[in-house]
Amino acid sequence: MHYYLQCKVCKKEFAGNSGYYQCPQCGGKLEIKYVSLPQAKHVFDIADPSKRGLWKYWRLLPIDNVGNGLSLGEGDTFLHYCEAIARMYGFRKLWLKDEGTNPTGSFKDRNACVSVTKAKELGAQRVAIASDANAGPSVAAYAAKAGLPCYVFMPTSTVVTRIAQASLFGANIIRIEAKGLVSDCIDLVENLKPYFNWHHLTTAGPVNPYQLEAPKTIAYEIAIDLDGVMPDWIVAPAGGGGLIVGLFKGFNELAQMGLINHVPKFCCVQSVSCAPIVKAFTEKTNIQKWEDPKPTVAVPIAVPLPLEGEEVLQVLQETDGVAISVTDEEILKTQKILAKTEGILASPTGVSALVGAIKAREQDFIREKDTVVVVITETGLKDLGQMATQLQVPTLPADLEVIKDFLLNDVGEGGGKECVKQTRGANR
Repeated sequence: MHYYLQCKVCKKEFAGNSGYYQCPQCGGKLEIKYVSLPQAKHVFDIADPSKRGLWKYWRLLPIDNVGNGLSLGEGDTFLHYCEAIARMYGFRKLWLKDEGTNPTGSFKDRNACVSVTKAKELGAQRVAIASDANAGPSVAAYAAKAGLPCYVFMPTSTVVTRIAQASLFGANIIRIEAKGLVSDCIDLVENLKPYFNWHHLTTAGPVNPYQLEAPKTIAYEIAIDLDGVMPDWIVAPAGGGGLIVGLFKGFNELAQMGLINHVPKFCCVQSVSCAPIVKAFTEKTNIQKWEDPKPTVAVPIAVPLPLEGEEVLQVLQETDGVAISVTDEEILKTQKILAKTEGILASPTGVSALVGAIKAREQDFIREKDTVVVVITETGLKDLGQMATQLQVPTLPADLEVIKDFLLNDVGEGGGKECVKQTRGANR
């Protein structure tokens, strides 16, 4: 076996196929360790050319038999070079890694792919997850592929489109009242586990160490696309914090193999409505629960008690990084600019990282000479229903002269250009 489990608290080691999700000795968080890293002369060598997507990197994933790996086409997402946005905001070079093109529309498909495959490998009869946005639909989709019953606990703050998406994949949805926070749902799924014998697949390392390995494949893909020459900065949003922790582990592994020139600095982005990591970073304290989270358009990153929060702070310290909070107004403004300028439709959560990068550049954390990769975590297609209600699109008769006069008059006056664009977009 090419990997094993080690407790971060008591340091006990366990076999990778032991089936443990927490340390059986002390209840501590388990971490995946590899017996040895692959021998590689170039960053391309870490990928198995006979595999596709995420499973190219099976030698660096905690799965015993890659032949049984589930797939819906996850991974291999596009790295956009965004010259127009870079000029607009003063970046030397800027790339956006668009995770919204994964099968269910977010990077969580990577986590679900690995965690459901592992649950199946461990003989799971059913799976369960706590989710306030994307992880629930992702696990529901892969559970459907695996033929496993799936239970998704979602707080009342969850956007209805996410609930509908998980439900269409056949998951049993349970909405949780009280404060309606994902932290409450995580506790419920974990405490109910002994009664229903489900495998807990929430994307948080303390409850499932296997899935946390999946986001590091984003780092591998970035390194391959940039031929091992790393950007100065990686910018990513943080809810629970697992994405940043996974990315950092991926870059560290590549550095240990001597395949990249350096590990990038990290910029962690959160909503001002709920920013426990930013608060702890700014005040130089430990993570504390955010007691009064406010509504935000970036629901997936509004996590009052991020279970990987302390590790994110460690990443920021080790890379000389920064944590920045952003407002809903800034997010929605930048969402439109990104779509119109680069043709990338990101959700509010997805675009929050770009807003954070822009603010970090304005505040000179990101210098003029620096290169930057921003991770766009999810597609804006998940939020089209909400966006559509805000559109003002003209309705005209199917009369050539009326339409011609409308276009000539409005475009000529300069006031109808936006209206014309919206009309064209609505008819596609």
